[in-house]
Amino acid sequence: MEMVEELIYEKLDYFKTRPLKSDWFSVFIDAYHCELREEGKMVKISIFVAVGIDMDGYKHILGYWVHKGNENLGLWSEVFQDLINRGLSKVFVFVTDNFSGLDKLLKKFFPLSDHQLCYVHFARNLRNKLSPKVSKEAIALWKKIKMAYDYDEGCKLYDQLLTLVEKNKPDYAKYLQKYKENYLNFLKYPEDIRKYVYTTNIVESINAGLERMRYDVGGYFGSMKTIEINLFVQLINLHDSWLTKPIPVLKSKAYDLK
Repeated sequence: MEMVEELIYEKLDYFKTRPLKSDWFSVFIDAYHCELREEGKMVKISIFVAVGIDMDGYKHILGYWVHKGNENLGLWSEVFQDLINRGLSKVFVFVTDNFSGLDKLLKKFFPLSDHQLCYVHFARNLRNKLSPKVSKEAIALWKKIKMAYDYDEGCKLYDQLLTLVEKNKPDYAKYLQKYKENYLNFLKYPEDIRKYVYTTNIVESINAGLERMRYDVGGYFGSMKTIEINLFVQLINLHDSWLTKPIPVLKSKAYDLK
């Protein structure tokens, strides 16, 4: 058992500390929240996982960070700084959810990178925040934006969406106006690769696996070791499968991207 644990922590250390390539097509980062029972008390835990797609179309686990406490910009700063310290410097597009203040923080660390907010979350919010009738019309426009010919056409359709939302939820329309570019950045890329940059699903699959395991062990993790072992299971399974399944279209579009 001791030898098995040594192998697990050796591999986890690889994910946390290995040097990274400087250039990446996209980087996806998401935070998972759970509870840890420590000395008889429940402690909130935030787990950040970063996944990257390189210029040859291969997906990689770039790192993971386990912190006690709620998600905050200080923890996001640590994640970005660690990625930079390990060699990452040029990224076409970061894909995240819209944690408050994250857009400004990302511009500070990577001023030349695009920041795409998860487009799937966008649709979910339209359904939840708007009346049934308006949300149906909004989702129809959302689908048209997703299939837009280019960024300019997407902007025109997005403006139509803003007009529709404003009639039902003026405050939400102001919010959507503020993050217009962040929701439409994926349309700046070749059509064949847009689906690889508009959602955080690639990293949320790891979170979903952790959530299933949390449920299986009783709704919370009993120790930090339990969290790390569960992380190992999620990361190693994806890491091994991804190395055999590159995204061919990305490599073929590398020249256009540059």
